[in-house]
Amino acid sequence: MDDPDLARLMELYVISFPDGERRDVSQLKRMMLLVPEMFVNAVYHDGELSGLVVYWDFKDFYYMEHLAVFPEMRNRQIGKQILDYWAEHLSKLRILEVEPANDEMAIRRINFYNRNGYQVIDKDYVQPSYHKNEDGFPLWIMGNEPHPQIKRLVETIKEEVYRKPLFI
Repeated sequence: MDDPDLARLMELYVISFPDGERRDVSQLKRMMLLVPEMFVNAVYHDGELSGLVVYWDFKDFYYMEHLAVFPEMRNRQIGKQILDYWAEHLSKLRILEVEPANDEMAIRRINFYNRNGYQVIDKDYVQPSYHKNEDGFPLWIMGNEPHPQIKRLVETIKEEVYRKPLFI
């Protein structure tokens, strides 16, 4: 919480994700102190603050909640380097959510993850809302490999990442 880069990272978080696709910053900061399974990491490239990764360690799998790179740092393969680092250091199943392939940006994002070792493993997922009394919306789950119990893992994500934090 004392990190001088935290304010810049929170600004990146807000500009990178629409309100419906992120938490309130005050809630995220409380969670950083109270939720040991959630990790908020600053990303540096050549010594310069370049991005943010929020991920969860659920012991039998990892879930990437948010990945963002500052606009001025894009096109330097920082996202690829993050995913390469994950592949090298996080040996269990790694999963994330993406928007369905309904427009060019969503297709580009899916193709980016495909090129980096991820595949669509669930198209029936509905992400719960980050906010009370709001509806969720359909997303796809991508992972570095298929998993026979993906529905159980998705329920863990829904409960731990979305439902429980509503009360923090």
